Amino acid sequence: MTGNLAWVVDAWHSANLNATDLYITCARGLSPQQLAERMADHEPVEVGPALTIQEASRMVDLTQTYCVGRIGQTGEWSFIVECGGSEGWSLDPAVSRGGAEVLILDPRPDDPPSFFTYLADGELRLHFELGHGYDPAGTQPDLLRPALEAAGVVPKEEWSDDPLGEDEELSPLEEKRRVLKVAGDHFGLSLPQQVIENGQLPVVVTRTSPPSSW
Repeated sequence: MTGNLAWVVDAWHSANLNATDLYITCARGLSPQQLAERMADHEPVEVGPALTIQEASRMVDLTQTYCVGRIGQTGEWSFIVECGGSEGWSLDPAVSRGGAEVLILDPRPDDPPSFFTYLADGELRLHFELGHGYDPAGTQPDLLRPALEAAGVVPKEEWSDDPLGEDEELSPLEEKRRVLKVAGDHFGLSLPQQVIENGQLPVVVTRTSPPSSW
């Protein structure tokens, strides 16, 4: 199954959207509400009416509400798109406890680089920067390497002085697009671009205090 994640990179850099409204976390093995509950800094987590991304963003006041998520489901995957002060890539791996899988697409617009993170069964399996080469961490650092090599993101011959060739050097944006396409294909994850960017999704407050990374 092929995925559709590459558009996220362009959304992060769009003049019409704010990357701080596009912290995306996806989970397989959890419902959208379960994912929100595991990510939230409080309980209970109440699901509110469906809002646009702009309406959700306006809920963030940085006094009582630090982060607001819009939740949905696509295929086997639940997802939450957060506005405001998300934990992002520093989310506790325990969010994936009990056999769940969690993918985090963290734009980090105010403190680059962006990050991709894969958590599974309570462990950090794969974590790396987006658009700045490939230096993975986690218990499965080579999980995506063959596909990234095939996509021209990671050189197949790392000993070579110019493994990709001068004409094939990728821009950071194109590198990010290819990485997220590979990730979408590998995990069978397609996020609904039009719904996320222009539609309405049920809303949840995920943080009532600043994230730990602040």
